[in-house]
Amino acid sequence: MLYLLLVLIIAAIVYVGWRAVRAQANRPKTRVIGPDDDPEFLWRLKHGDNNNPR
Repeated sequence: MLYLLLVLIIAAIVYVGWRAVRAQANRPKTRVIGPDDDPEFLWRLKHGDNNNPR
């Protein structure tokens, strides 16, 4: 009976660990903002690097 309890505890630990690893792998990656997504960058391309917008 003690062995059955020990096997159930080990199985539960393995299952929880497996679920944690899968949840970590499926987490969405951080989004990288490129030049196309940055309106200030596009504005600077069009108007130069001067900081006095007219």
